[in-house]
Amino acid sequence: MDGSQFHTRYPVVLRFEGIGPENIAGYEKHRKRVGGDTGHILEHPPAPNRRLIGSENWAVEALAEIAEIKAQNFAAELEALEQRKRKKDIQKRLAEGPHNPWRPTRHGPMREVILTANKEWFDADPAAVFDEGVEGNQRIANFERLSVAWLKEQFGDDVIHARADLDEEAYHIHAVIMPRVCVEIKRTDKVTGDKKVIATRQMLQPSKFDVIEDYELAQDSVGTWFSEIGLERGEKRKEAFRQAVSQGETPPPKRMHTKTRDWRRKKDRELVRRERDIDDRADAIEERSAEADAIIVITEAIAAGVIDPSANGTAGIAPMKGRENDVAFLRAQSKAQQSPVGAARVAQAFRRGWGAMLKKASADAIERVSDEFRAANRTLDEATSMLAKIGAALGDGFTENVGALSELTQRLKKAVIAGNLSHERTDKKKFKQRQ
Repeated sequence: MDGSQFHTRYPVVLRFEGIGPENIAGYEKHRKRVGGDTGHILEHPPAPNRRLIGSENWAVEALAEIAEIKAQNFAAELEALEQRKRKKDIQKRLAEGPHNPWRPTRHGPMREVILTANKEWFDADPAAVFDEGVEGNQRIANFERLSVAWLKEQFGDDVIHARADLDEEAYHIHAVIMPRVCVEIKRTDKVTGDKKVIATRQMLQPSKFDVIEDYELAQDSVGTWFSEIGLERGEKRKEAFRQAVSQGETPPPKRMHTKTRDWRRKKDRELVRRERDIDDRADAIEERSAEADAIIVITEAIAAGVIDPSANGTAGIAPMKGRENDVAFLRAQSKAQQSPVGAARVAQAFRRGWGAMLKKASADAIERVSDEFRAANRTLDEATSMLAKIGAALGDGFTENVGALSELTQRLKKAVIAGNLSHERTDKKKFKQRQ
């Protein structure tokens, strides 16, 4: 099935990753799923991964071959120095030991190749649509066949390992290239100017392959190679970049391929941050919920006359006298301990409202009592005047009694006034104490 009957055209994906001998052990741990980043591995894969090129012990064999190349190069170098009788150089090289058979670069002397296509392209095969299993998926079979053929065509025996991974989200192929070259060391004859090969060295040199040296050439190659199964070349980003620069336009941003382990680490960090934010929000919601519960329960207890709204007590609340062991008070006290903030808020609100209410009530009471005292004073004055008139009419004896009554009235008025002032001072003192 070539996929030509589908309208969507998917590109074949080709990537190179630089690796060195020091990375092979980690590569093997990940291949065997015994180490490294395994967070993206399916718990129940549709089929086991399979080896396509190389032996099961390819990693050990590769490291042994690199060690042998180092030893051979070192021996050949010492032999050449001995023939030239360069004793000091021999001692120096013996102290240094064998050199790595490659030039130091940031990419390393070997390459990992990744070949794949969009998951939707593989899932569009009838075997996948009808859940008939990976073995019946013709698109996977065709992609695998062409991948192995392309790797051997481009790299020959330098493909030391290739495998197909089926235990991840999308089917893909990993391969490892060990680019062996024989480098000739030449010397120019000072008389004739001819260059003569005086030695050879075995090296690892990725640039021996054009598809590694030239990214655009590699993309053209796989685009043509996989076209027979309905895949096409990826976007020509470098060409678009060059055209934009030549026309004085802003070039498209360069696409950076992220390694799977780096992508997973980034996603893990994002997940940790998201979980931390969720935990913080959950704590805030729980705290607000406890605060609301405390306010409701304490308010109900105040309304039931169990809590004294004007007093300061433990956790912001205090019981009315004799209600210390009341169930409603004990429940309110427990809620106050769970949310001291909620208890403080409701206690403060009630104390403020209670104080304002008492102040107004006290002022009203004082005004009412003062009015009553003023009325009593007027009544006493009127009674005294009336008795004085009666005494004048009845004679001197009664007038003396009326005089005594008048003196009694004055003392009563003074007592009433003193009592009024005392009442005002007492009310004010109590009000201040409650505040």
